Amino acid sequence: MEDKVLETVLEGLKYIPLKDVLIKPLPPIKLTKEITEAVGTGEKDVDGYEKFDTKTETKEVESEWREGIILSIPAEYNNLGYEVGDTVVYNKKFAKEFDLFKDSVLVKSYDIIARKK
Repeated sequence: MEDKVLETVLEGLKYIPLKDVLIKPLPPIKLTKEITEAVGTGEKDVDGYEKFDTKTETKEVESEWREGIILSIPAEYNNLGYEVGDTVVYNKKFAKEFDLFKDSVLVKSYDIIARKK
């Protein structure tokens, strides 16, 4: 069934990227991390600056990385180790929204760091 859905999506593409990989982002990856924050004590030190204590708490945050499904690969990148339909991991900070195709991003091939097994 996934192949039929992918085929339907690919038929809707009106543009084929020439330099970047077109990816459909999957939901964000959530991680549980310990976050340390500085909290003002309200007291001043000898120089007149406010003193701070640290407070550590566990929070659920979004990962810097994101998974997505490859929708299109430029022809010149035919030996990268992934292909259309693969789920890959990329740095979301460097993904550029491609508003000519709903819910998709353009990612440089070198920003894709892994392929999901």
